Amino acid sequence: MSLLLLFLCAMAQTKTITGKVTDDKGQPLSGAVIVKGTKIGKATDESGAFSIAVPPSAKVLVVSSVGFQSLELDITSGTNFTVALTPANAALNDVVVVGYGTAKRKDVTGAVSSISAKDFNGGNIVTPMDQVQGKVPGLVITKPDGDPNSNPVIRLRGQTSLLGNQSPLLVVDGIILDNYEVLSSIPAGDIVSYDFLKDASATSIYGSRGANGVILISTVKGKAGATQVDYTGSVAVSKDAKYYDLLNAHDFLAQAQKLGYDTASIDNQGGRGTSTDWQKQITQTGYNQNHVLGVSGGTDKFVYHGSLSYQDQTGIVINTSRQLVGLRLNAEQKALNNKLTINYNILISETKHDNVNSNIFYWAYNIAPVIPEKLNGTDNPIYNYNYVNPVWMENNEVRKSVDGLKQGNVVFNYELMRGLRVGAGGNINRLNTQYNYYLPNIPGANGGILNEAGKYNGNTNSDKGDIHINYNLSTGKHNFSATGVYEYNYYEDDYFSSSASGFPLDINQENALSAGIPSYNKVNSYKEENKLISFLARATYNYDNRYYLAASLRRDGSSKFGTNNQWGYFPSVSAGWRISKEKFLQDVTWIDELKLNAGYGVTGNADAIGDYNTQLLLSGSVRTYDPTSALNPYPVGYTANQNPNPDLKWEQRVGQNIGLEFSLFKSRISGSLSVFNDKTNNLLYNYGVQTPPNYVSTVLANVGSLTNKGVELGLNFDVVRKKDISWSIGGQITTVHTKVTSLSGSWDGNAVATDQIQLGSAGGQGLSSNPLTFLKVGYSSVVFYLPHYVGHDAAGNQLLDSAGTKGVNISGNPSYYYIDPTPKFTYGINTSFRYKNWSLAAALYGNSGQKIYDNARLNLANYPRFPGLNVVKETFTNGLTDAPNSSDFWLEKASYLRLSNLTVAYTFPKVAGIQNLRVYVTGSNLFVITSYKGLDPEVSPVSNSGGSRASIANSLSNNLASTFGGVGGGGTGQAYIDNNYSGGGFYPRARTYTIGVSISVK
Repeated sequence: MSLLLLFLCAMAQTKTITGKVTDDKGQPLSGAVIVKGTKIGKATDESGAFSIAVPPSAKVLVVSSVGFQSLELDITSGTNFTVALTPANAALNDVVVVGYGTAKRKDVTGAVSSISAKDFNGGNIVTPMDQVQGKVPGLVITKPDGDPNSNPVIRLRGQTSLLGNQSPLLVVDGIILDNYEVLSSIPAGDIVSYDFLKDASATSIYGSRGANGVILISTVKGKAGATQVDYTGSVAVSKDAKYYDLLNAHDFLAQAQKLGYDTASIDNQGGRGTSTDWQKQITQTGYNQNHVLGVSGGTDKFVYHGSLSYQDQTGIVINTSRQLVGLRLNAEQKALNNKLTINYNILISETKHDNVNSNIFYWAYNIAPVIPEKLNGTDNPIYNYNYVNPVWMENNEVRKSVDGLKQGNVVFNYELMRGLRVGAGGNINRLNTQYNYYLPNIPGANGGILNEAGKYNGNTNSDKGDIHINYNLSTGKHNFSATGVYEYNYYEDDYFSSSASGFPLDINQENALSAGIPSYNKVNSYKEENKLISFLARATYNYDNRYYLAASLRRDGSSKFGTNNQWGYFPSVSAGWRISKEKFLQDVTWIDELKLNAGYGVTGNADAIGDYNTQLLLSGSVRTYDPTSALNPYPVGYTANQNPNPDLKWEQRVGQNIGLEFSLFKSRISGSLSVFNDKTNNLLYNYGVQTPPNYVSTVLANVGSLTNKGVELGLNFDVVRKKDISWSIGGQITTVHTKVTSLSGSWDGNAVATDQIQLGSAGGQGLSSNPLTFLKVGYSSVVFYLPHYVGHDAAGNQLLDSAGTKGVNISGNPSYYYIDPTPKFTYGINTSFRYKNWSLAAALYGNSGQKIYDNARLNLANYPRFPGLNVVKETFTNGLTDAPNSSDFWLEKASYLRLSNLTVAYTFPKVAGIQNLRVYVTGSNLFVITSYKGLDPEVSPVSNSGGSRASIANSLSNNLASTFGGVGGGGTGQAYIDNNYSGGGFYPRARTYTIGVSISVK
């Protein structure tokens, strides 16, 4: 009886809350209604109605529905409610970073794309940008090779300059990064979102530094509450994804016998019966591990987040690796009744590199498979005019570097009055690079190569500061904001190097440079600096969250320019219209959001200009002093090496953009469409001039222009959206057409004009360097100029088109044609599927219409070089027997689709004390669909000398660069030229399998 009375009393104390859940258009929703802080809950019926009995202490209900933002409902004032939920559309409602502030996505008027952590690529993330590859319209990320020590090439909306750095500006938590090495030091696990500013109206707030677009990166911040510990870690194994189909020893000897060569002498090169796969000898299984340990917490006055990261990547090429240890700390302190906010950021990291000698790939492709790697169990250097044993070289040559980074940032903001804040910030960046190089004596070189060593120490430093003011005012339906900024930036590069050769012993390697032959010793040093000072004003206005207007003006001054051209003015204006807020669409229930944007802006670019390009520069010389010389009136030891040009001025990118953003059917379908038209004026390039009267044969001048036009489309579709099961699919496609519109202008009152400039060339064994790509007015920024291959004659000689005739021998006079190798469009596809606690995600990307000149295959299929050097099997099936010659026969279609990432994950149900526990397995670079015959169709889209570390090694080397005549060829990384064979090689791409875990504990 007593139990019954207690039950009846409890029932009497509960109360019943009823209501209905709808979307923002009044349509009923199915969802869940839960008493906050308890497990008491009910589901709505098909009409969105609910009825739930709650205890008397209950004050708040949490109402949720898949695809909508959850809402907390105060139930202390009644018992019946109608609840309208807002679509949870990240594309239009999330807060995004826009430079010197934030804004809701729906309030942004420029071309901005955003991606958050839940949509990142997973698996073995080598560099942070791997997280977003293929995900963002207009963004193309190309990893030129599989080297763990190389950085990706990043482009937003195509090419903007001919000489300048074309990578987007990187900004992490408001801190402008000096180079990509700094971003590589930030653990990918600390990054929570990326915002991409793409059009000139959005990027002009960063002035000259935003000419190539801006990538704003936000990292984990501390939250008030109990201390939380987060750990993410992974281990991975990697293998070479593809090898060239070179002859093995059996096939090598069979072909030699077929062609009448003395196979006995060929097979008696130190290892009779040997079959050496040199490609596989220089590769190995790579083992990678990544660990990030984070701690965060704080109070309502002070929050913090710190992380310790460790990354160890062993490359798939022997003796190549990258190890990083990093410490990050960010914190926010409030004081003076919360009117003063202080933000701190500290980053300290050290990265060690074991760098590859890219020539080893060339050597591995050349050496006959009948030659053994070792003789009687000992090393076999195999010195030859064309090659050295690549395994011996990688095991004995030293190419080590260390990057030490220290970065600190502090920002003060004080609220003078409601809506008005003033502040100041400062940042220091210190990046030190040390490089050690040693080439030992090569046995069998007959004294032709001296051992050599070198050391390099370089510092890239910057100091930045700003003073800023922000004002916000909202009254009725009017919303206004204004920002003013003063910036000071100082950049300094300082390095020295020394090298020597001819050491009596190799044992000291690079640690006793004074032991070399004195006459071979070299010392070099250099220092440069520049300043950038800027003023910025920005204002935004919106009426009723329907009509938006934004405008900014930036004034940049750079010490790189002459006195008359130091300052540039960069304005922008943009507008937006949220059409979905209009009354005529209120009854259109299937449209959640519809917004139209348009913008115009101007940005400058000074990256193509060195710190002292406006001035006459001198260099060392052994010239005899001649005071009567008009061109060289300088003391002994100096001569001019740069023409002055005080008239150098800013490159200017003028951009126009119109965009549409939308969300439909309760956010099941969302996306964006942008059309842009940009033009770069005052292009900088080195043009040929007559000498005399000029000091040297070229001058840097503002001559020419180019255009970038394109369309971007991004779509996301929630196919299934239920409590226990969901499936979404999305993608993006971008087309960018770049055209050189002029290469003519004037310098110093004289005409500087041309309609074609040579860019890239290719070469190799038996083929001198041949020009292949050009800048040509009226064409893309890189275009091939080649004869057309029409077949071969009975003797195996190429036949080339000659003014429409059947073809002529290469010794004839073939007709040449311009061919654009750039892709028609790039694209990415991603999908994710979830069933309860299991999830699967896949990401693919690629391009269509790309062409690549396969200079590697041209050389590896070189019939006359056999049997002195190895060849691919195709050599004896393609019908060509003449020496290699340039034609479009080697220009291959190279469209591709790559499955870059496939992840299966399981999230454990919540366990006491554990906030989150997730495990995953990922496969990366699982397959590539392409007709391209080379190792990989993803080659560099820009001309590139191969990276800073390679350049350092070459500058330290006295003899190596000129030792092996077949290596020189055409350089590495030239646009749309696969120079894997010559000028260094292509570090193979890996196929990687990763196991990882993430855990959060409070």
